[in-house]
Amino acid sequence: MKTQLKRFLLTIGFMTRIPVNVDLGEVKDEDMHKGFLYYPLTGLVIGLVDMAVYLLVTLVLPEIFGIIFALLANFCVTGAFALDGLSDTADGIYSARTRERMLEIMKDSRIGTNGAIAMCFDIILKLAGLAYVDMKWLVILMMPIAGKMVQGAIVYKAIYPRKKGIGIYVGTIDRGTLIGTILFGLVFMGTAFSYWGILMFAVLFGLAWLFRLYISGKIGGITGDVMGAGSELAEVELLLLLLIITRYAGFPAGIWTYLPLW
Repeated sequence: MKTQLKRFLLTIGFMTRIPVNVDLGEVKDEDMHKGFLYYPLTGLVIGLVDMAVYLLVTLVLPEIFGIIFALLANFCVTGAFALDGLSDTADGIYSARTRERMLEIMKDSRIGTNGAIAMCFDIILKLAGLAYVDMKWLVILMMPIAGKMVQGAIVYKAIYPRKKGIGIYVGTIDRGTLIGTILFGLVFMGTAFSYWGILMFAVLFGLAWLFRLYISGKIGGITGDVMGAGSELAEVELLLLLLIITRYAGFPAGIWTYLPLW
């Protein structure tokens, strides 16, 4: 139990700016690799913060401000880690350069035109999607979970294309850990959206796999930036899927419908 708590806290500390002020003892590579199991739970922690900010702000300001501050809370909690990955990936992939040069551009801390466009569209799509979607508090909670639960499709048995760098999860995740993240994702999505959640999970996981194939074809593997980009894309895709389902079948009802608070 202590080992699993340690791995969960390590994952929280790595993926967010939430301080983990406890003595975790000796940290091994295996702890980080196995800690990948808790990616969806890390998404839940981030989502709870975002949702709380949304609910508090909407008590005193119009709803649109709740959405804006929820997104801001997400960037503050995560350090815009995934958004930076999306920007770097867009700069590299759409630079129309050689594979080696793409990797160099992705490692450059400066933001180029393609990266800026990607970030702008990411934020605009989230603002627009959240403005139109029903049950905003629930969707705000679920978006970070969606971004983290599909990461297994991106990193499992993937190749890290650089000789050195931060790719601790790429190609290091075993099958049991992958299955664990899938089960967490299915439970969260099924609880939130019933059978529609299971269907959306399958679609998001499949899209993440296709994204992996596309990027691997460009740069010969997967990097940490690509993981971040995949997380941001999954969040936007969840919003779009919910809007499509709501238009033709109504907002998918989950266990939250039985809570008298809502």
